Amino acid sequence: MSNQYTYRVPFTEEELFHDYEVMRMSQAEIAAKYKTTQKVVWRAMQRMGIQPRKAAKRNQAGSRNHMWKGGRVLVAKTTRQRGERSSFGNGYYYVLMRDHPNANKSGYVAEHIVVITEHLGRPLRKGEVVHHINLNKHDNRLENLAIAKRRQHANWHVQLEELAVQLMTEGKIVFSVEHGYHFA
Repeated sequence: MSNQYTYRVPFTEEELFHDYEVMRMSQAEIAAKYKTTQKVVWRAMQRMGIQPRKAAKRNQAGSRNHMWKGGRVLVAKTTRQRGERSSFGNGYYYVLMRDHPNANKSGYVAEHIVVITEHLGRPLRKGEVVHHINLNKHDNRLENLAIAKRRQHANWHVQLEELAVQLMTEGKIVFSVEHGYHFA
């Protein structure tokens, strides 16, 4: 076997063949051995006609993935709608529970829904929503959650706005450009 390169590689065809086929070393291991890059090894294999092995299929889903965090993720909107608040962060925690009746198509359920449905012993019905009483979307304690129909939930938020306006009218809340809304 002759080396047919216009540039020099730190190994011969025989050495490459021996390391890759006989010793079953990976391209990265060969590159480390000869203090070069994996791309140089791959390119040499191409020119020498050595067929690369198929990459082993690795099942890295879920807990087998090194980035796995237990199936609990914070899903935050990247953009907010006009008038939408984000005082406690703009997302909800989701938990991987593929068999839950309220799971989305990816198998995730909002953590506050899991807490309330376990307490109720049933899944949420159509039109039911979960309200965070203290408005903190990350506080999923049962005592901070209330179940409501969509219209009732919207009314609760309107009531909050009306209370804020009333507190401003009474001078208990003020607005300044430097600090925004704050207590007087």
